[in-house]
Amino acid sequence: MNLSTTLRTAFQLLAIAFLAFQASAKAQETADAPMKNGIIVLTAFEGDVKISSSSSDQTQAPTKGAILKQGQIIITGPKAKASLAFENGIVMEVAPSSKFLIQEFQQAPWDVAPDKLAEMKSEPSKSKTTGFLEYGDIITGVKKLKPGSSLEVSTPLGTAGIRGTDFKTTAVKNSDGTPKAFTVGVASGEVGVRSAGGGDTVPVAAGSSSSVSMSSSQGGQSGAITQPATSQLSAEAGSSILSSVSSQRSSGQAVFAQSVVAAAQNRESASSSLSPEQQKTLEEAASKGDEAVLEAVQQLATETPTAAAEIAAAAAELAPNAAPQIASTAALASPALAAQIAASVATVAPSSATAIATSVAQAVPASAAAVAGAVASVAPSTAPQIAASVAAAVPEAAAQIAQSVAAAQPQQSAQVTSQIVESVAGVDAQAVGDAAQSGVQQSTNTGTSAQPPAPPSSINTNPQVPVPPPTPTPIPTPQATPPEIRSPR
Repeated sequence: MNLSTTLRTAFQLLAIAFLAFQASAKAQETADAPMKNGIIVLTAFEGDVKISSSSSDQTQAPTKGAILKQGQIIITGPKAKASLAFENGIVMEVAPSSKFLIQEFQQAPWDVAPDKLAEMKSEPSKSKTTGFLEYGDIITGVKKLKPGSSLEVSTPLGTAGIRGTDFKTTAVKNSDGTPKAFTVGVASGEVGVRSAGGGDTVPVAAGSSSSVSMSSSQGGQSGAITQPATSQLSAEAGSSILSSVSSQRSSGQAVFAQSVVAAAQNRESASSSLSPEQQKTLEEAASKGDEAVLEAVQQLATETPTAAAEIAAAAAELAPNAAPQIASTAALASPALAAQIAASVATVAPSSATAIATSVAQAVPASAAAVAGAVASVAPSTAPQIAASVAAAVPEAAAQIAQSVAAAQPQQSAQVTSQIVESVAGVDAQAVGDAAQSGVQQSTNTGTSAQPPAPPSSINTNPQVPVPPPTPTPIPTPQATPPEIRSPR
């Protein structure tokens, strides 16, 4: 080999190495990029399907390809169902007579393009997804998740954690609305099931199911939540799950591809509900770090206290790790809107809901009960923990906190009571229990769960910045009408 050939070969190898380095750096940059609100498409529906916000009675008409957001609730009638497709490849069918809350869906940026959607074999970027099934059934198909990604489906009695699988989740309630049982049937892959009563996560393999139930009450005491019990899944049940997932993917691919690309473009160009100056102030602060964001929130919320919830939510979008401090800072600037601020920020960062509620309650203790109830309404899977943490921070308001959270999540009143009693030393257990029952009765009298002041509206045109409700008074949980569903692939 002569010198010229050697140099040419060396140059080619260097070029290849450089391109590989660039690709690796780009991939690492995407992996490290902060996650933002992901896109969810309603690809099909039939029958009486309604969509609402967890804090408002506003509804949206069903439309094929409609974009849904975290914080929205899908409610299906006895002969109705709806199909959802998530930007990371998850498909989900909400079965008849079900109520499901999209609690959180965050995803790292990626190149959203139709050809990439068609060839997607696993999720394109890291994501975090949580949902809460109050009652009914959902069938879920999950492509292989990336390291660091997570998917959890919670019910009042337990939670299913998934890496990549096809499964069915069922939540059964008693005639009085209290939770009765929670079951997960796994057709492929593996699901980790844990009881809301504590204990270890139990792995459930393909071809198996696992159930958690509420034992019968005795002597006036509320029943205990059992540990997961595993049994064999029938071949018919497994086949039905796989068939549903396959049908969702094939039937919804075209609608999903079209809607998700358009939504991604809108997401990039969406105008903030804040003024350009306010948005610029927050963005510049975010580039300097969390401390600068907190200073900006304090400044903006003090200048415009009536917009404190919007400001806090927008700031939490930019600095999610500082969400609890952002919420309490805004609440100090506008204490009258403390509950609304807490719920708005919890909608943006639901995984920090307990810390957000506690931080705001400590900042504005007079609003502790309202704050706990408002946050529990948008983060139902952690309602008992929210109640206990806020009560521990403001023990003198323990009974009122129990009442407020039980009114927001009546099906979890027993857990709310027990966790407050366990967490607050010297608390009057009888008073807490009576207050929780009063909250349940309050919910029953309104015909639905009482919803304290909270987060963004379901008709928000800007998925990045939630729009808080106009007043901090409690609102009943709405039942809206959703758009059509189908799925990716």
